[in-house]
Amino acid sequence: MIEQSRIFVLNMEEVMAIAEARHDNPHHILGMHACLDDLYVNAYIRGVHAVHVVDLERQTEYPMHMEITDGFYTVKIPDRKPFPYQLKFFWEKWDDTGNVVQETRTVYDAYSFSHAVDPVKVMDVVTDHVDPAEGFRIKDLLGARETVVNGISGTVFCMNMPGAKRVSVVGDFNDWDGRVHPMRRIDYTSLFELFLPYELTGSCYKFEALYGDGHIDVFADPYAAAYEKKPGDASVLADLDYRWQDKTYMEGRKQPSARAISIYEVHLPTWRPVQSPDSTYAELGKEIAAYVKRMGYQYVEFMPLMEYQREDFWGYDTTGVYAPTSRFGSPVDFMAMVDEFHRQGIGVIMDMVPLTDADCMMYWVDTYHLDGIRLDSEDMFFEWKRVTGKAYDPVLVFYKWNQSGCYALLDYMRIRPEKRENLWEFLEDRQAEFSEEAGILSLSHDLLADGAGSLIERMPGGYEDKFADLRLLYGLLMALPGNKLMFMGQELGLSGGFNGQIPLDWSMLDFDANRYLTEYVKELNKLFMEETAFSGPLSESGFEVIKSGQEQVACFVRKTKKQAETCYVLCNFGLTDRKSFDLPVKAAGCYCEIFSSDMIKFGGEGNHNKTVKKAVKRTSAYELELQLPALSVTIIKREHA
Repeated sequence: MIEQSRIFVLNMEEVMAIAEARHDNPHHILGMHACLDDLYVNAYIRGVHAVHVVDLERQTEYPMHMEITDGFYTVKIPDRKPFPYQLKFFWEKWDDTGNVVQETRTVYDAYSFSHAVDPVKVMDVVTDHVDPAEGFRIKDLLGARETVVNGISGTVFCMNMPGAKRVSVVGDFNDWDGRVHPMRRIDYTSLFELFLPYELTGSCYKFEALYGDGHIDVFADPYAAAYEKKPGDASVLADLDYRWQDKTYMEGRKQPSARAISIYEVHLPTWRPVQSPDSTYAELGKEIAAYVKRMGYQYVEFMPLMEYQREDFWGYDTTGVYAPTSRFGSPVDFMAMVDEFHRQGIGVIMDMVPLTDADCMMYWVDTYHLDGIRLDSEDMFFEWKRVTGKAYDPVLVFYKWNQSGCYALLDYMRIRPEKRENLWEFLEDRQAEFSEEAGILSLSHDLLADGAGSLIERMPGGYEDKFADLRLLYGLLMALPGNKLMFMGQELGLSGGFNGQIPLDWSMLDFDANRYLTEYVKELNKLFMEETAFSGPLSESGFEVIKSGQEQVACFVRKTKKQAETCYVLCNFGLTDRKSFDLPVKAAGCYCEIFSSDMIKFGGEGNHNKTVKKAVKRTSAYELELQLPALSVTIIKREHA
């Protein structure tokens, strides 16, 4: 927009306000200004030898001269109407041979453009009408984004800065000098904006604000799409251009399944050993996706990967809510990681507990193709539903981890086997915690943090009994109703808890017991997916406790609407093999053991039911005579012709 008036006078106070970075409306003096018969072009440039105005219509140049203060250039162009122009900078430097050479650069003048922000969005902010349910998107206004103004590509910057007297964009493209690119205050608002008509992709930047008391604050863009890798903290104008290859997966996602799911939780910084600190999202994605697929999980859930400050807060001290942490690469690297998971048929969930804005969550889902969001607030969950309606139905959003149920089971398992009471009596006041409403049964990082130690360490007894007990715990959890989550490394039987610093020790797979346990978890996931009684629609699943009549033995039935899918789960929490245990069943016929944690391939003793069992009619019910190995879980199912 060309400033037009009958006269134009260089006001010394206004020029000094520009030079001293105090001006909140630099367009009032900088740029092209049309008078009655003449034009004036003013610019504030630091560190150049000379500046010319380049007339793009006539292909002529008008040398500017310095006026009033160092860096302020002006030129009067008589008998001209406004025309499109650029600024040409000249400076001198020493070449490799010791001679002085002149270099030039020609750019569009940032102060020759009109407002580059959406006035409707501005009014939304002014009137506090910023409801994302009605289409408002904060990233469409605030922060930095690429755009086109008058056919010229560039970047528009906009910040809401109540109390600021002047705001500038500073970065490696202007030597971090707040005098070079002051922003314009939008009239009657606390919003400042500026369009820079340059190619800035990859540039680092911040905002510099001057307040009435003279205090200057320099801060990164809270809406940035990327940040410098630590220890740097500047925002980065990131390239978000990525060619997704997951169309088939995303189309299939539109038909969400009602089946229960099994999730693998990952803390990305400690997935790899310290010997590989420079791994990128793309590299880690290939490795983790292949592992998660082999282990039979349907989803991976990452602990927060929005940009964060300190390693010991595990990503929960978020500093950049719109940016993947720079620790593992760029936003495009993050996209490549998600793409790889989708290629392997694995959904990606992000822990977004630090976020309090549904707008931001939608940005992540849209930009990075996320398949799920983990919250910990019921209010935030219902806010998400209010804002999104049915538009994001394929996205899994949950806010309940059934930690208390898992803690209760852990408390039971920590009792020495010879002192364990009946499980259901122990859990009598807690049975509501093992329902769909209780949330995801989560062996999450929370259970391992704050010095709690690993799960294997909390099992009583000697080395072999610890592994047997852990297999029993995992089998029981998988067979109970609901979705499941396991934190990385617990399938390895690792010692030591979680502190966010120590990486997984994959060398433990050199030991038989640890390798057997990993294969056991893999087979549990396979069983979970194959047996509808465990992973079928939660609304159709059934859970019925069977009174075993024996201390330390817990039995229950998992069933669906189809009798043929019924499974019987038997847990022996004692140290004694039950060689002749009578299990009441619903129907006559032959039954076989479809799973046992005591199989030799899992590190067990092999004292499980290896043959088909025929139900015998006794009084009013059918019964099976089974063998229940010590510290084991056994799953029985009726054979069908």
